[in-house]
Amino acid sequence: MAQQWNPLQDLVVLQDRMNRLFEDATQRRSQAEVTGDEFERADWTPAADIYETESGFLLALDLPGIDREALEIDAEDNRLIVKGTRTVTESKQYRTERPKGKFLRTFSVPGSVDQSKIGAEYKDGVLQIRLPKRTEQKPKKIDIKIS
Repeated sequence: MAQQWNPLQDLVVLQDRMNRLFEDATQRRSQAEVTGDEFERADWTPAADIYETESGFLLALDLPGIDREALEIDAEDNRLIVKGTRTVTESKQYRTERPKGKFLRTFSVPGSVDQSKIGAEYKDGVLQIRLPKRTEQKPKKIDIKIS
């Protein structure tokens, strides 16, 4: 049975691809400013999702097939930098679709994040980085006696 053409679906797919292309282009410019020529050596960019909760932010990067030892996470100057390498064993390949080589992603860290408490977990090919918000001290009420 032939699949029916759906022009709306094609437009949605095209818009998604254009959005990713635009994000990659703007991200590359900001990453080049932060990391100098290091980004020029990056071979690919992993997909990432960012979630906000009451207690902080959660950053999830899809990194299947990458060894934990090949990952590096740094936080400096309100930037979070995640980099690493996916290596592939050389053999006769019939088809390759997964990216390989070095990757690099940078993210702006909001001022509300307590950078000393950033933590990460790598499980099932997903790197989750927790960025907890600072606990703001509530103003203390002081009773002033009138004499």
